[in-house]
Amino acid sequence: MDRKGSKQLYNKLLFIDTVILVCAISAMVTYFYTSTKNRFLEQNLNYTEMMSESVTSYLEDSSDIAEYIHEDLYKSDMELKDALHYMTDEPSDYQRYRLDTYSENKISEYRGIEQFFQDALQAYGSLNYIMLYSYERDEITAYTRDGKCYRRDGDEDFKSHFEKSDLVGEDSFCYLKEIREPATMQMKGCMILGFGSKRFESIQKYYSRGELVVYNEAGTEVFASSREYNIGDIINAEDKGILEDVLQSYVEHIQNGQYHAVCYLEKKRAARVPASIIIMILAVGVAVMILGELFVRYHLQKLAKRLNRILDGMAQVMSGDLSVRIPADKNGDELDVISQCFNEMCVNLDEHIKRRYLAEIEQKDAEMSALQSQINPHFLYNTLEAIRMKAICNGDREVGKMLYSLAVTFRAQIKEADVITLAQELHYSKKYMELFEFRYQNQFQSVVECPEEYLQIPVIKFVLQPVIENYFIHGIRMKEQDNFIRISVEKGDCYRIIVEDNGKGMTEEEIEAKNKELDKNIMEKQASIGISNVNRRLKAVYGNEYGIHIEARPGGGLRVILKFRPEEGSEGGEESMEGKSDGIEREKEEEKTDYEESNDSRG
Repeated sequence: MDRKGSKQLYNKLLFIDTVILVCAISAMVTYFYTSTKNRFLEQNLNYTEMMSESVTSYLEDSSDIAEYIHEDLYKSDMELKDALHYMTDEPSDYQRYRLDTYSENKISEYRGIEQFFQDALQAYGSLNYIMLYSYERDEITAYTRDGKCYRRDGDEDFKSHFEKSDLVGEDSFCYLKEIREPATMQMKGCMILGFGSKRFESIQKYYSRGELVVYNEAGTEVFASSREYNIGDIINAEDKGILEDVLQSYVEHIQNGQYHAVCYLEKKRAARVPASIIIMILAVGVAVMILGELFVRYHLQKLAKRLNRILDGMAQVMSGDLSVRIPADKNGDELDVISQCFNEMCVNLDEHIKRRYLAEIEQKDAEMSALQSQINPHFLYNTLEAIRMKAICNGDREVGKMLYSLAVTFRAQIKEADVITLAQELHYSKKYMELFEFRYQNQFQSVVECPEEYLQIPVIKFVLQPVIENYFIHGIRMKEQDNFIRISVEKGDCYRIIVEDNGKGMTEEEIEAKNKELDKNIMEKQASIGISNVNRRLKAVYGNEYGIHIEARPGGGLRVILKFRPEEGSEGGEESMEGKSDGIEREKEEEKTDYEESNDSRG
C-alpha cells in the first residue's frame, strides 16, 4: 500500500502547526514587549512622582527646621538677649555683658548664641551652617558643624544677593529668619540657615530615570542633574505653560516657599526597555518556539504511527490475514473509533468466512452421510449380535457383555440424534466404561450419580465419552488397584457434569495453561483433541461462557467440569428425539428388537 498520502498529511499538518505556532509566539512576544514597555513607563512615572514627593518632603523639612530654630530662639530669653547684644555691641561691650550676666544671675553655665547655634547644628544633620548678620554693624558671623565660627564684614556681593533674597551657597540653599527686639520690634539682624543641596543629588540618583532641577525665586540654580537645559529656559517655559513641550518630558513641578523643583522624565526614555530584558523576552520566545516545535513533531509522529498501523492492518487484510487487530490506544478520538470499527469488521468478516467454510464442510458431510446411510446399519448391529450370541453359546459371557456394550456404543454413534437426554448420555458413558472394566479387571471402579429430575434434560451427545477416554489414556495408574472415576450432575446457575478421578493428575502450571486454551477455545493440532473438541462443541451450542474447566482434585487426580444450559438446546433436543423413548427402558426394547431381528436373519 502506498504511504505517500500519509507522508503528505504529516508534512501539511507540520507546516500548518508550525505557522500557527510562529504566529502565536510572535503575538506572545509582542504582547510581552508591549506589556513590559507599559510597565516600565508606569514604573518610571511612579519613580518621577516619588522623586518629586521626596524633594518636596526635604524642602518642607528644611523649612520646618529653620522655623523651629527661629521659634526656639525666641523662647530662650538668655540666648535671644545674647544674640541681640552680639549684633549691636562692640566685642568688648559684648564680653562685658556676658560677664555681668554670668555674675549677676549666679548661673553655673552661660548659654549664649554660639552655644545655641552649635546645639542646633548637632541636632539637625541636614543643617550645614548658620550665619548671623548684624544690620547695624554690617557684620557676618558663620557657625559651622565642626564647632568653629568665622566673623567678617559684609561685602557688596553678599549685600547684593541679600537684597535679592538670593542666598544660595556652594552645595547649599538657605532660609533667612529676621531677629527683632521684642520690646520695640525693631529688626537688629537675621540668621541665615544653610541646608545641604547634595541631598537632591542622592534623591535624583535613587530615582535614576528622571532629571531634577531646583532653583529659587530669583532664578538661581540650587541643583541640576542635567545641563541639557538651563534655568532660564525652564523658568520661561514654566511661565508660558509649555514646560512639557519644551522639555519633551513628563513633568512634575512643585514649589515650597521661595524654592521651585522641576522633576521631568524624557518621553523617549520613559518607556525604554533595557536591552537585557528585550534579549530575555526574545530568548524565552525562541525557547518556547523550540519546545512547541518538538511537541508538535512528537504529536504528529505519534499520529502518523497510528495511521501507519491502520494502513499496515489494511494491507494484511488485503493479503488475506483476518487475524490482524489494530490496538486502540484509548485516546477517545476518531482514530480509535476507526481502529475499533476495523477490528470489528475483521472479526465479522472472519466469522462470515468461517460460516461459509463450515457450510461447505457440512454440505460435504451431508453428502458423505447420504452415501453412508445407504449401508443398512442393522447389518453391523446384527453381525456384532451374532458374534455375541456365539460367545454366549460357547459359555463366554464376559465376551458377550463386552460385545453388547460395544454394540450399544456403536449404535449410539450412528443412530442417535445430535441432542439426546442426559439419561441416554450417562447410559452410553456407563457402557463405554464397562468395556474398560473388562480390560482392566479389578483395577478401577466407576460410579455414575444423577438426580432423577435431571435425567430428561436434553444435552448434545458424546460430551462425556472423550473425557472418559482421556482419563484411560493419560490418567489411570496401571500399577495401582484403587483407581476410580465418578460422574455426577449438579445444578446451580447452569448444569454441571463433573468427571472426577484419582489418576495421575496435572501440575498447577499445566492446569492453568490448559484452562487458558479452553477459555480461548484454542485447539492444538499436535496435542490430544478430545477435551478441546468437546469444549468447542459446548461453546458453539450453548455460548462462550460455557464449556470445560479443569481443577485439581484434593488428594490427587482431576475434576473435569462440563457446563451447559439446556434452554438453548431444549427445542432442538425435543425435535431430535421425536419417536424415541423417554428413558432407558425404550433403549432396552430397541436392543431386544435388534436381537430378534438378528435371530431372524440367522434363521
